[in-house]
Amino acid sequence: MSTDSSTDFQGFAERLFRVEHGEWPRLLLAFSTFFLILGCWFMLRPIRGTVAANNSEILPWLYTATFTSMLFVVPVFGYLVARFPRRIFLPAVYFFFVANILLFAWLFRGEQTNVWIQRGFYVWASVFNLFVYSLFWSYMADLFRSSQAQRLFGSIMAGGSFGAMLGPLFTLHMASRIGSQGIMLVAAGVLTLATLLVISMRRLTVPGRSKQAAQVIGGSIWEGARRVFRSRYLIFICLLMLAHNLTATFLYNGLAILVDQNIIGFDARTEFFSYIDVAVQILAFAFQFFITTRLLSYLGMPKTIIIIPLLLTGGMVLLGSALTVVLFAGVHVAQRALNYGMIGPTKEMLFTVVDRETKYKCKNFIDTVVYRGSDVTASWAVKGLMGLGLTLSNIAWLLLPIMLVWSVIAWKLGRQYEQLKRYFESELPQQA
Repeated sequence: MSTDSSTDFQGFAERLFRVEHGEWPRLLLAFSTFFLILGCWFMLRPIRGTVAANNSEILPWLYTATFTSMLFVVPVFGYLVARFPRRIFLPAVYFFFVANILLFAWLFRGEQTNVWIQRGFYVWASVFNLFVYSLFWSYMADLFRSSQAQRLFGSIMAGGSFGAMLGPLFTLHMASRIGSQGIMLVAAGVLTLATLLVISMRRLTVPGRSKQAAQVIGGSIWEGARRVFRSRYLIFICLLMLAHNLTATFLYNGLAILVDQNIIGFDARTEFFSYIDVAVQILAFAFQFFITTRLLSYLGMPKTIIIIPLLLTGGMVLLGSALTVVLFAGVHVAQRALNYGMIGPTKEMLFTVVDRETKYKCKNFIDTVVYRGSDVTASWAVKGLMGLGLTLSNIAWLLLPIMLVWSVIAWKLGRQYEQLKRYFESELPQQA
């Protein structure tokens, strides 16, 4: 290929993916790392979905156990952040989770797996998912400026969606051949590769930030929680997450109940949840690569994030009017696709206009304790309403006021982000 042809192709790629010259190394490394992280998680997620269906009658207790575990884990994480530089605590946490996956691979026996080991895996997987995800995006918010994030985070998210497509496909085709143990062993190897890429990413730290990366953040292990409740901006993020999780948890729990009633067998349920995950990630991939960043550019943050609750309002009306396992699965797929394709990229952008301690401590507290706390609240609310005799269709109608509140919060949060972005970029020197 001639030099002119290579230049033309590079120019086309930069226009298509909205990448500026010199950003490719960081983008590709971040894309590959997130591809591996979500590939690992989505190999394991269908197994967690099967465990949830097997224990659908006690899901609120599993949510409560997960939230309680978060309360113990967050101070430990806070200690690591306060005492060690990023280059040490990031790989250490990831390697710790690799060891955990290997332990569960040793303990699992498919259908014969002890029920308490299954439940322990569910709780662990729920903690693991949030911590590896939150840590990665704390790093990305530290690595890219807010103006870069608006252009590039969608593409990085797409890398995760690509991994999240291949992960459940692997589980779908291999679960009957190598079992849950084999799936876990492969997932451990994939997370190990992701950790090695995280370590190598230190070489691509933005000029002027390498000294920051080597510094210990310091402060109290509970500083993140205190900062959250002192900031109107961070409280709005928490409220946004609560509104979303009320919807998401209703759909997840409802689908687990319907699967328990309609699909028999550990492998059959694992395959069903694998199909769900593949469908979600195909849609999310399209949003991340081609839609979300362009909506942000043309509409701005406030108008973009208000689209999500408006679309889900239509889904709740559908479920309130007619409910089948297929329709319920369809709305569940749409909600998760919007979560990964639009909510994910926009939420991570919200943290590009705050300081480093907020990016690591506050963000992790919100992504773990607040996230799982809202899960617990939503799960017990659904169980309580069903205990009062309400059907899943009735609960769908009750969620409509939540959609209205969500829309108002989203609009106000988007306006605050735009104000902080202007201030943040006027105060900091422009760095490549």
